[in-house]
Amino acid sequence: MNFEQRLAYIPEQKRAHIQGEIECVNDEWIFFDEENEEAALIEEMTEGEIEIFRFGEWIRGKWQENGMIHLGATTLSLHGGEIVRFRKPLPYAYCQWLEALPEKTFFHFVEWLNDLHFSLYDCLYCYNGLLFSKHLGMNFIIYDNTELIGNVQHYYERGATHKDRFEMTFNTGNRFICTQIG
Repeated sequence: MNFEQRLAYIPEQKRAHIQGEIECVNDEWIFFDEENEEAALIEEMTEGEIEIFRFGEWIRGKWQENGMIHLGATTLSLHGGEIVRFRKPLPYAYCQWLEALPEKTFFHFVEWLNDLHFSLYDCLYCYNGLLFSKHLGMNFIIYDNTELIGNVQHYYERGATHKDRFEMTFNTGNRFICTQIG
């Protein structure tokens, strides 16, 4: 099961989206990020997927040219001032690392991470030794949930059995350990 398929089985992750308002300026759609107070062309923000907030809910579709959103059988026209959001992009090494985790370990890790008040989308940096076909080693992942910074050290063994040990250290000095064998 790839990363996108795994996401369908976990609860919606906090801080998974970049949200803001849109405006059409000189026939180009501009996205104004409400968190970072930055502006960018919508085409630079998404590889096609976009969600628009209408009728009290988020509606997911595909960005089309000229401010149109394709929803399968129908198409919506965007209006200036509307609120839209995009899923945050994740670092390549991190996505590959998440996909390389055995399913059971992945779901256990996500639950543990969420219990510690972090989201999969809080990742700032990931060193993934598995990209170098190492069968024994350690990965480093740094998370920031705007209140705490956490460094995960992932000790792993790959071979006849998969062994994974996760240790998270917060900037406060608190440490938490999670082990998964099998």
